Amino acid sequence: MSEMLGNQYFLSRNFSKAKEAYEKVLLSEPQNDFIKKRLIICYTQTGEINKAFELFYEIVKKIIDLITNTDLVADDCPCPELISKYGNVKPTEECSHDAKLMLGMLWLFCNSQISFEFFNNLSSEEKSDERIVEVRNIIKEKINQNEKHYS
Repeated sequence: MSEMLGNQYFLSRNFSKAKEAYEKVLLSEPQNDFIKKRLIICYTQTGEINKAFELFYEIVKKIIDLITNTDLVADDCPCPELISKYGNVKPTEECSHDAKLMLGMLWLFCNSQISFEFFNNLSSEEKSDERIVEVRNIIKEKINQNEKHYS
């Protein structure tokens, strides 16, 4: 019941309500990666960037394809509209750490290369989190695999 309700809220872009419903689902289904994937987006939109990154990190380490293989239309992924909401922020531009982290996560749903650029920039910051470096490396490995596959 909560998952269906969460999906309804998610589709209507009420990320706060979707988050509440999805968190209830995770209590009874802690391994539900689909819900975690949706929660990443919800958390980025409710200002809970660290919670979003915890789930993002877990999924990227476990199965990056869950995010990179998102069908933007069939999955009704809001990431392109969310990214455009923040303007044309480039990975090297001056903006907050949280903004770069959020955009790096959202871009992975749409474009691995741009996501990599955000994480690459974040990993070069003075006090970079080791998880950010690990995510950058996993994304780079995925890009390299895709390039080999298509060449």
